[in-house]
This record gives sequence, C-alpha cells and structure tokens, in this order.
Amino acid sequence: MNQLEAFYESTPKPAGFIERKTEIPSHTLNLYGAPKTGKTWLVLDYLSKIPKKKSLYVDLRDLRIDKRSVAAQIDLFVKSNGIETVVIDHYDGSFAVPECTQTILVTESAYTKNRMMPLLELHPLDFEEYLAFQRRHINLEHSFSYYLRTGSLPSMAATPEPILTIRLHENIRSIFRSDNEILLFKLMSRYQGKPLTVHQVYTGLKKEHKVSKDWLYKTVKSYEERRIISWLPKYGQPKAAKRLLFYDFAMPASMYFEKSLMGQLYKIAAAKLLKKGQEIFYTDKIDFLDPASRSALIISPFANQQSSAAKISRLVDEIDSFNISDITVLTIANSFEFMFEKTRVKAVPFYEWTVQD
Repeated sequence: MNQLEAFYESTPKPAGFIERKTEIPSHTLNLYGAPKTGKTWLVLDYLSKIPKKKSLYVDLRDLRIDKRSVAAQIDLFVKSNGIETVVIDHYDGSFAVPECTQTILVTESAYTKNRMMPLLELHPLDFEEYLAFQRRHINLEHSFSYYLRTGSLPSMAATPEPILTIRLHENIRSIFRSDNEILLFKLMSRYQGKPLTVHQVYTGLKKEHKVSKDWLYKTVKSYEERRIISWLPKYGQPKAAKRLLFYDFAMPASMYFEKSLMGQLYKIAAAKLLKKGQEIFYTDKIDFLDPASRSALIISPFANQQSSAAKISRLVDEIDSFNISDITVLTIANSFEFMFEKTRVKAVPFYEWTVQD
C-alpha cells in the first residue's frame, strides 16, 4: 500500500488559499467544474480543517501512481485506518469509491452515474471574487478593466500584464491538447456571445482543415459536459441558433489581435444572471430577457441618455410583447435613469452592476 500511504502522509497544503463564495458541506458530493477554476485548492482547504488521520486525498493524475493498484487497495486502506473523509481528485469512474462517512469526487464533468450523489459546481471567479484575488486593487473601475484582460481563472488574477497573453495561451494549450482542438477553439472564439450552431462550426472548420463531422460534434459535446462552453437560447425559438458562452472570457479574446469587448461583456453579464438561477433568453433586439420578472438587460458600453432613449424607442414592439417593466443598460462608465412610457430604464456601469446583489 505504499502509494496510498504516501498520499495519506503528505496531503498538499493550500498555501495562500483565498476564500471562495462556494463552500464544501460536510457530506458526500461531487465537486465539478471547468478546468482551472480552483477545485483542487478548494478541497485541499477543506481537508486542512479536518484531523489529518481522518482524511485521505488521492490525485488520479499524479504520474507516480498505478490506478489499478489504488483501485484494488483503497477500500481496505480506508477501513483499516479509520478514515472518514476521502477525496478523489480527477476521478474518472474507473473504480468504485470506498465506503466512508464522506466521499468527495472532483471532476470536470458532473458525475451522473450515481444519481443519489449531490452535485456542487465551482464556477470561475466572478468580479467580487476576483477583487479578493487581485493584489493590485486600486478602484472598481480600474480593477474591472484588468478583469477584462486577465479573465476569470484564479491563477490569472495576479499575472503581470506583460505576460498575460503568454499565460492565457499556456492555459489554452493545457486544456485543448491537440492541434485540431486548438483550431476548433480559435474558430469558436470568434463567436463569443454571438448566435452559433455546431453545423456552422463544422462548415467553417472544414473549409481549411480536414476534420470529421463525428469528431467535431463529439468534441463540442465534451466541451459542454466539461463546462467549457454553454449556450443561451433564443426566446420562443428552441431550434434557433443559441448564443455561445465560454466559461472564461479572456482566453477566447486572446486568440485574435482584434478586440472583442462586446463578447467579453456579454459573457460576464450572462454568468451573473445564470448564477442567480434566472431563466434568461435573448431576442432579436434584447441581449437578455427574463420573462418571469418582466425585465430586460442591454449591453451598450458607450451609451448616454440620449442614445439609450433612441435605442429603447426601437424596442417598442418587444417591450409591449413581453410586457417589460424594467430595462437595465450596462455601460462602461455612465449612469442615468429615465422612464420610457411605463418602462423604467436604468443605466449602470458594468463594474458597479457586477458587485450588486
């Protein structure tokens, strides 16, 4: 049992851990989430609060281990040492989990083979969390500008500006491990926050590169399962193209020299709304529609009151159709408020809106 004993005696310490909004409860669960969102650090911090002899942390991506040996011995090892909490990082379902008081499986895709196991998703850093990670915080506006450039992964928050692109591309190469996957990611990056279908992706990619349709559809599906991408549907049109959302907004932006501010802002806004559990959609004229609350959100970085009034006037049909009572306009720095007939319109700077409850 040398391998398990080694893990048992030397659980890594989460040096410099910064608190997250997500907390691990004291019961069995599957902690899942996209790559590099901080899942390992979160469980190691949790284990640091448990008596050392009562827990076991095993990382299945550790190159020193033989998984077959671990699978054959872990159940007996846990029982003979009186271990109460077992964490299996990068769990791949290749062996049964040991019986103990608490088991935590750490994965990218949600582990659904055991439907009784509670799921806990760890999201990338929202702007509030990012402020805790950022060492150079001066004011909200400046920090938000840097957030746009670094993205939402914990390891990027304190990265010096001269090497931002280098670090972002290192992350991309570690997540997308083949040339074809990087090509696919680069093509899809063009559509961050825009309507897209997988068929469009295939048509665009096959023009210059030889890829099979089966491979592409399977790969895109795996990105969905690993929480790398998600989709925002169009209201009332389930078969229409959905808007593409990457889990981190800075990596796609780093794939081209041209700026992609709207795509980044769209993803940040979507992440906040979806994290609150709102069922949101897009329409032909509205960036985010919440039918349940009769509210809408429009991204207009450089809007002022006059331009916003003109824009809202072009939404009369949709305002009436969806009986919209409130419209929020997200800007870079401007704030104002007015009534458009019976609809309240309020403009808020992005950096303020992202930290509001």
